[in-house]
Amino acid sequence: MPRNERTLEAVSAAQASTSRSTTNSKRKNVTRDDEDDSGSDSGSDVSMINVDFDFYNFNPDVDQIAIKRLLRQTLSHDDELIDVHPLADLILSEGNRLGAGSSIKTDGEESDPWGLVGVVDIRENMNNPAFSPFLKYLTSTLPSISPLRLLLDPPSTPAHASKTGLIFSLRMLNLPLPLIPHLYRMLLSELQPQGFTDFILWGRGYRLEGDEEGMGLDLNDQNSKKSKKKSGNAVVPLTAGTFTYHPEEEFIDNVATHVHTYPFKTAPKRDEDAFGVEQFGRLVLISNDKLSGAVEAMQAACQ
Repeated sequence: MPRNERTLEAVSAAQASTSRSTTNSKRKNVTRDDEDDSGSDSGSDVSMINVDFDFYNFNPDVDQIAIKRLLRQTLSHDDELIDVHPLADLILSEGNRLGAGSSIKTDGEESDPWGLVGVVDIRENMNNPAFSPFLKYLTSTLPSISPLRLLLDPPSTPAHASKTGLIFSLRMLNLPLPLIPHLYRMLLSELQPQGFTDFILWGRGYRLEGDEEGMGLDLNDQNSKKSKKKSGNAVVPLTAGTFTYHPEEEFIDNVATHVHTYPFKTAPKRDEDAFGVEQFGRLVLISNDKLSGAVEAMQAACQ
């Protein structure tokens, strides 16, 4: 489908300042400035980094390798259970067929994407050999009674008029959060003619016991920076609890119809002395209209 002219906000990853520009394609430069704030000490090691982020349509000739890598990252311990090559091809081809989905890049269209949001029509592809093994994998994680079961394994004769898409939100962990609402907004706008009633978001999460320190995870970013300013370079223990890897998914969880978590099938067993994050898979069911509201909440939180 043709791309409509759209206005995207240029959002700083560290500050709330914005500027606006209009483009006839998805491409939009977004500059990230990480600067010392006025209250920082003169000895601060924070430097300024300028990065231009561009939004692009999917490019099957360029994006496949990066999508396979991001799929394996999300599959975590179970990455050997799924052949990600045909799955990556399907995500790209569905993007072209539906006219929906975007990637974020920093070095032109021929560069690898840092992140992407795409969707696969579940009923349309349920018997597709590129997709059915992944559907069976997801269905095998569900309890016998689950609102997700009928949607992930729909009967050949539909009992109701719902149309469900499986959303793949794949990205590098350090991609600036203010970029993400734009990906979802564009996706929902492009999918509007397709009549999707519900979406299932696939992702992963992690658990922390609360005594882990310095694990290289850029979590609770703002609180950690503030704590370090107060206490020098002291390492702050990470907060105990269960979290999503992508913080924007918390906004989706808040209005979701159902959230299902499952342990990875091939994850090593943890004993009492195990240290570090415990990963798990996630499936989130949300209606089309509720997802739109969640994206608005994401956008407001980034301003």
